[in-house]
Amino acid sequence: MAHEFRNFVGGEWIEPLTGDYFDNRNPAHTDDLIGHFPRSGRADVDRAVESALRGFEIWSRTPAPVRGDVLRRAGDLLTRRKEELARAARPGRWGRH
Repeated sequence: MAHEFRNFVGGEWIEPLTGDYFDNRNPAHTDDLIGHFPRSGRADVDRAVESALRGFEIWSRTPAPVRGDVLRRAGDLLTRRKEELARAARPGRWGRH
């Protein structure tokens, strides 16, 4: 069974307000269903933009040294997990369905 993806808004994976999804297939192997992705509408975009604006307000009030620490920790995490991330992104990762 193919994975059903969601929208990431406000730190949570949520269903689209439309409730609608579309199939995404590997163009080289059309029998390979990558997953079901949200067919989001205007209200979904509005919700995401409002969330991003709230996040920007908080982030912009955060002192620069603290923001730097957050970005450094994120970079360190990516570096530590680079092999795992590379394996997850390699061609054929999703397999044949």
